[in-house]
Amino acid sequence: MQTLVIYTQHRENYAAFNNDYQHGVDEAHWKFKGGSTYFVTGLTEANINSIVANGIPTLTKLIQSRNEVFEEYIINWEIRDLGKNGDGKGPICESWECPIEFYYKDSQWNCRTHHTPGDESYWNPAIISRAEQWTPGEGGSRSNYACQYKTANGWFDQKDPQLKTECEAA
Repeated sequence: MQTLVIYTQHRENYAAFNNDYQHGVDEAHWKFKGGSTYFVTGLTEANINSIVANGIPTLTKLIQSRNEVFEEYIINWEIRDLGKNGDGKGPICESWECPIEFYYKDSQWNCRTHHTPGDESYWNPAIISRAEQWTPGEGGSRSNYACQYKTANGWFDQKDPQLKTECEAA
């Protein structure tokens, strides 16, 4: 199954955290801060031909953002099989990353993540995994954000009192 995989770079302007910083006047101090991996699965031959001919302008508008403190920009994208090495096996990125899936539903792009922490996790021990969903907007904005956590007793919305009870008991 062919998948579009998009890699981004994040940067923070450390100078913007100074109380006297004036954007556009003072010198910025940008520092690289990692990035994200986005993906779209189930590409049809028509999708692939369109991407090859036109690039990814719509997704670029939804991913890339920049303000005086933070920026995210695309550094590369490729069409390949799933799997970290394009071999169709395993995740598309390192185990410590949480890739973001783009999917098209109800005439709009949506995003979702699913993360299960490793042994080195700093998460509350009651939490087994986390799932997030949102509707992306231009410039990296988000709407309709939802976050759920899984415990031994099932999935709970982030504001569910049962989740709080289980976390406090752990």
